[in-house]
Amino acid sequence: MTTTRLRCNCGATASLKPLALEPGLHAADCAECGAVLLQMSDWRRWRDAQAHTDAPPATAAEPIATETQDHAHARHCPACARLMERLSVDAAGAFRVDRCAPCQCLWLDRGEWQALVQRGLASQLDNLLSDGGQRRLQAERLQATRMQALRQRHGSDRIDELQRIRSWLAEQPHRDELLALLRTGDLH
Repeated sequence: MTTTRLRCNCGATASLKPLALEPGLHAADCAECGAVLLQMSDWRRWRDAQAHTDAPPATAAEPIATETQDHAHARHCPACARLMERLSVDAAGAFRVDRCAPCQCLWLDRGEWQALVQRGLASQLDNLLSDGGQRRLQAERLQATRMQALRQRHGSDRIDELQRIRSWLAEQPHRDELLALLRTGDLH
């Protein structure tokens, strides 16, 4: 990717500058806001090279809280000026990355690459940002919202007990019969 004419959306006057996110992973960054433009083809070469070496992919030894500066609005792609799509990286919605599908590039705000590394997601971007990956994250968010509502309505102790019973029932060879006994009340 040639960076000589690419500029950040933050209003920076200088062009994006080449940067090595990791050894062998080339990107471009904005000196003013710290955002990074990453070409997916460069990331895939880096990921494939990681798979063929003894060195593990970039992950932190111990999770450290990394502050990210996720922007609330979508950005325009520095390469083609199209509006980039915002994609979640986890079910909690900690932050989102911007992707230009036609240009195959990602826009990472300050601290987002480090956060991906610390969460062990840096080598999983294809899966994470795929339609299936985004559907899985949405389903996880919906499940977490539902569970929170159930805990508020019934109390955490009751929900924890129900989860314990459910796990126990799943291990029982005659679980359908046991469930029928619970429903009919024929335990007297």
